[in-house]
Amino acid sequence: MPSSHLPHPAATSCDATPLTQRVGWIAAPAGFLAYESALHHAAHTPGAEVGALMLGLAPFGLIGLVAAWRCARRLPWLILLAACGIALWVARMPLAAHFGWTYFLQHLGANLALAAMFGRTLRRGGTPLCTEFAAAVHGPLSPDMRHYTRRVTQAWTLFFALTAAVSLILFALAPMPAWSSFANLGTPLLVALMFVAEAACRRALLPAAKHTGVLDAVRGYRAVMAERASRGGAPH
Repeated sequence: MPSSHLPHPAATSCDATPLTQRVGWIAAPAGFLAYESALHHAAHTPGAEVGALMLGLAPFGLIGLVAAWRCARRLPWLILLAACGIALWVARMPLAAHFGWTYFLQHLGANLALAAMFGRTLRRGGTPLCTEFAAAVHGPLSPDMRHYTRRVTQAWTLFFALTAAVSLILFALAPMPAWSSFANLGTPLLVALMFVAEAACRRALLPAAKHTGVLDAVRGYRAVMAERASRGGAPH
């Protein structure tokens, strides 16, 4: 994808970032960590199965609500969503005995989706996703940086695929608390370690390159997603 389609790096500087966006960048990970902690606590608390079930289903309900609201004929979908919510509430007691499945499907699905999102951009003729992120922040990239960002895209693809595989193995073979510890506590920590390791590798392999942080990665992601949305999600 030509980098000219993306905002100039100067337009995404921290000084030009509205306060609401800066607060959002802090609130989003804080909310995610709070949600993951609540999931982990509910999974380890006897008698909290119904609450654990509702927590596990909350993201699916939110996704369904957003999708229904965006439909041209939203009323029938909202009615269907409400009916599903009522049915789940009526059947909450038997379903609560298997609440772990909602957590598992959520964790497995998210990691598989991320692996696919990164991996599909590695196809021949495509632009690796991390290359797009870097171009959104830095503008035109050097050949060394393009090669490096392709490797980073491969690393993230492998990371999310392995995370999904470990999640599947632990859910099938290990006790629920062990799987929950990996999914709700271990996974966010591993993601943070991946960012740290990537930054260290970048400084070692590309010492002359301009180094950026997590907020720059967020800006690159937002710029790329906005640019894709403006093109209707057309593939490269």
